[in-house]
This record gives sequence, C-alpha cells and structure tokens, in this order.
Amino acid sequence: AAADGRRALELVRANHVDALLLDFSMPGLDGLETLAYLRADAALRTMPVIMITGSLMESDRVAGLDQGADDVLLKPVSIVELVARVRAQIRGRAALAEEVEAGRQNRRNLAAVLADLPRQADLVGLAVTLADRLPSAVEVDAAAIIAFERGAVRSIASSARLRERFRAGRLLSGAIGADIISRAQAGPWLEAVPNLARVGDAIELAYVPFALAELEAPIGCLVYARATPSSVPLGQRLTDLIDASQFVVTALRPAVERAETTNAAILDLRQVIAGRRFEIHLQPIVRLETGEAVALEALTRFHDGTRPDTRFVEAARLGLGRVLERATLTAALEAVAGWPSSVAISVNVSPDVLCHERSLPRLFERAGRPVIVELTEHERIDDYDLIRSSFKRLGETVSLAVDDAGSGYASLRHILSLDPRYVKLDIGWVRGIHEDPVRRSLVSGLAYFAQATGAELIAEGIETEQERRTLIELGVEFGQGYLLGRPESAAGVAARTDPENASTV
Repeated sequence: AAADGRRALELVRANHVDALLLDFSMPGLDGLETLAYLRADAALRTMPVIMITGSLMESDRVAGLDQGADDVLLKPVSIVELVARVRAQIRGRAALAEEVEAGRQNRRNLAAVLADLPRQADLVGLAVTLADRLPSAVEVDAAAIIAFERGAVRSIASSARLRERFRAGRLLSGAIGADIISRAQAGPWLEAVPNLARVGDAIELAYVPFALAELEAPIGCLVYARATPSSVPLGQRLTDLIDASQFVVTALRPAVERAETTNAAILDLRQVIAGRRFEIHLQPIVRLETGEAVALEALTRFHDGTRPDTRFVEAARLGLGRVLERATLTAALEAVAGWPSSVAISVNVSPDVLCHERSLPRLFERAGRPVIVELTEHERIDDYDLIRSSFKRLGETVSLAVDDAGSGYASLRHILSLDPRYVKLDIGWVRGIHEDPVRRSLVSGLAYFAQATGAELIAEGIETEQERRTLIELGVEFGQGYLLGRPESAAGVAARTDPENASTV
C-alpha cells in the first residue's frame, strides 16, 4: 500500500509487482500523473494497472484508459469483482509473457539452425536443409520455400505435410502461381487448405513473402503449415513467423545471389552457343624446312572478347562445358571444309569431353580428314587408362598431341603416360632459343626422345627466322607462330596459303 503517487512509484521500482491498483485522487501526485510516469518508464510500461475512481464522469474513465490504464473500476468496488479483474490482468500478462518467451526460444532455436547451415552450399541444398529443420525451430508442422521466376512459381524445397503440395523442383500451375505472386505484393497472408496426405483433414498455411532488399519486389515465399485445429493458430503466430523469415532470408541471401549470378551466366552462355557468337580462326602448322602448311589448328575467338580459356573453364563450371566444346568442334570442322582432305585439322579437346562425349567418333569421321586431338589443360588428368581407352574409340585417322611440353611436370607426365603422336613445344622454350643454350639443350633432349618413341615435335610461337633455323638444326620438323602464319578466319588463311600445295602431316 502507498499513501500517494510518489510512494507508489518508489515501491513498484523497488519490488516485483504483478499488478497495480491506482486511485485517481491522491495527494501530491494524482493517479493520472502517476500513470504517466509509469508508462514513460521502459521497465514498467507493460505492468497491469487498474484505476479506481469515484467519479461518475465518463470523460474521467476515458482519460484513464487513454493514459494507459488496462482497466477502470467505479467505487464502491465489489471485492469479488476486483479480485476477478486483477486475476484476469495477471492471466493475460502471464500468457503474453509465455508468448514472448516462446518467441525468444524460437529465435534461439532458429539461430542454432542457421548457425549450423553449410555456408557454401548451393541454393537448393541450403533450401532443402532449411525446409527440414525449420519446423522444429519455429514450432510448425512443415515448411516450404518457393521462388518466383518469370511469372511462374517453382517449389525449391519442402518438408513433411507440404511435400506433396510443393513438390521440390515442380512449377505450380499457372493460375495458382499467378495468384501467389499477386498476393505476395501485399504482404503475408493465411490460407486454409485440405490436407493432401489425409483425406478430410485440413491444414493452415502462412505465406511470408521475401525480397533481397527492402524496396525490391518479392522473389519468393516461405510457407509454414500447421494442422487444424491447433492450440495456437498460425494467425496468432504470424508476427513471429515474419521475424523468423527475415532471419532465414539473411541466411539464404548469399546463396540466392550466387544462384542469380549463375543463372544469368548460364543464360548468357546458352545464348553464345545457340547464336554461335564465336568465330573459328585457323593457324597453319607448317613444315619448317619448306614452309608448306601441313595442318591447321582451330582456335575459338568469342565475339565479346572473352579469353577462350576463361570461357571454357566457366562453361565447365556451369555444367555446359561439353555443349560449348561440341559446338566449337563442329564449327572448326566446318571451317576447314574447303581444304584438301589431306590437310589435318588440330582441335583442342578437354579430358572430360574426350572421355564422355559420345558424338566425338561420328563427328571426327564426318570431318573427312586426319584429326589431331590436342588435350587441353582445363582439368587435371587422374585416370590415364581411361584417357587411352577413350582415345582408341575415335578411330585410326585421329592422332593425339600433348601441349606445352617442357612447361611443367604435368605435361611431361602426359607424354610418358599417353604415348602421343605429336608433342607441342611450349612457347616459353621456343622464344629466343637461338640465344639460349639451356633452351637448346632441353629441346635437343625432347627431339631425341621424340625420335626414339616415334613422336614428332611441333614448336609453338616461332616469331623470328633465327628461331626457325635453330629449331631445324635441333631436329624439330614442324612449327607454328606469327612468322609462319597468324591465326585468321578460314577465308583469310585460304587466301594467304595455297591449299593445293599442302601435304599430309
């Protein structure tokens, strides 16, 4: 008990108080002034306050409620009614406290789930993990993650009772998807639907749209499900689910951004392939003694200026490596169609395509000329037996070449393990060879090795007459480089080099 408002404030600040009975009329600080102090104090703002007044004026009672009182009683007060009203306020605040604590526990559970997610997983893998773990974290029966893509809705992942309704990877029907996208613009909503897993039952769905940035349009929804009837309907939990969704989106954002970047890159690469936004340039491989063109190496040049090695590595990363190589190989064989069939075509092929592209034998057979397959360095070779067996199925008119000989251990291991018909000398060993005894010693050793194994050397990057003469002296028979012919379009090479004088490698 407190005799006035100031003493009441001292008591409630010094003690745990479940509810306060506050008289309108008190000496010093009256009831309304005391209530104003209470509601201005963050620690006391939510404490239940029941005001008691003897005034019959409705405006006085309304003033108390407007000031922040939870209830107003008129004197004389029935003790039974007073006790009932106090108990009602305490029950309400206890229920609210339980809801607040449940929300806090859900956030702690959710934080533990999010902290345990594989950060570098792709979007689908991350979404599947979240859909499985979200229900227990936020106390629902099931969860799903759906994404909007070009006017349609695709289910990314789902769990438990939502697996049938939002089957992973499936596009929702046009009308349903359009309705979801339309409703998502206005914010979260609730929906009661039949339970597809059990006839006659129903489930309640809560849709919470999400975007990557505050002002952007939604790009998807988190869907939460709970069987009905339930002790706490989803409508009462919608605020908590919105908060949880914001945490989830924060965890998903890096994967979503990576997925969007990847999708854009895949679309761009598909357009490059479909539109043939590249050109095949041909560089002659000549006999160093006579200068006659004995083969043509096909080199891909992309219209947007992207380096070929960068583009092919990117294509392999995006799962389109074989598609791009198949397209460029086809274009390369078309580019030499006007040359005599005795002139070989040299093409770059990755180990993956060599081992797994089933169209290669037919493609090379249709070329109607000798083909030199030059293994690229896009990926490491771990299984030389597989490479050898894959190469044999290409036919007798196809020969193997190993690139960049002398540039490192990997290329030397390729030579020893694959027994190639041709060995291409790395440009680093050819440049300035006439002035460097170390380079001459290495090339001389490789020439001896080639002669002993039946292989033939092709020197790359020859730019001066001195380099050409030195290579001839060292026993190198073939070469290519700016001195002998720059990479040009098929028409350019044909105009500069007489195909009729060409001979077989």
